Amino acid sequence: MNAHANRQAPARGWKIWDLDAEMRYWPVVDALPDGDDPVCEIGSGPAGLSTWTDRKIIGVDPGSDDRHRELAPLPNLERLVGDGTNVPLADRSVTAAVAVDTFEHIPAAKRRGVVREMERVTAPGGRVIIMGPTGGPAAEGDRWLLETLRAQERPPDWALWLEEHLENGLPTQMEMTSLFDSPRVVRVRSQGYLNLRFWRMMHLAAIKGPRLGPAHVPIWGAFARLARRYADGPFYRWIFIADLR
Repeated sequence: MNAHANRQAPARGWKIWDLDAEMRYWPVVDALPDGDDPVCEIGSGPAGLSTWTDRKIIGVDPGSDDRHRELAPLPNLERLVGDGTNVPLADRSVTAAVAVDTFEHIPAAKRRGVVREMERVTAPGGRVIIMGPTGGPAAEGDRWLLETLRAQERPPDWALWLEEHLENGLPTQMEMTSLFDSPRVVRVRSQGYLNLRFWRMMHLAAIKGPRLGPAHVPIWGAFARLARRYADGPFYRWIFIADLR
């Protein structure tokens, strides 16, 4: 599969936040099964995975789009109102079920039920793919970032998302792997993405960095290339890929 061909380039000059989006979604696109069958995304919001692939995405999300006013729905996204504990799709109706930066917003007691729903709607030979902040180092990063944002006179609205991370507790690698214990699971693979030091530098640059003018794109473009290639942990996010029979 040439997943790279489906990636959508940013329509504006490269910005520091593009790195965070790339490191969330590109590994998920790469992990999608071959074919053109629909993919279900839990917690898609108004865009999500549909921005990064031309494949049909069925986005299941309970929330309002008010916090994403700048994002316009894309033609390959079908929106459904619902949540991960009760996905409004038929059994085995999609080739993959995906959740990106979602499980940290789900209380620990409900996470297994969400995985079961993702498995239920995924056809034989498909995959359940979960990407998001995972483990103690990522939790320490979230605490650091929330304290940094709270020190500002007007912390941004998305600081509330970090509070949910801390309230629910980030899943650990062991916890995430243990959720895939149904008879349909053939194997589970996991891999870390975005070294935590680069993640912190990225946020510091976005929050407190100087205005670099025309130098912005080449400087942060070089930073992004290094961050993409740096394969050592600790990592902020992990991806979990379960192959189903």
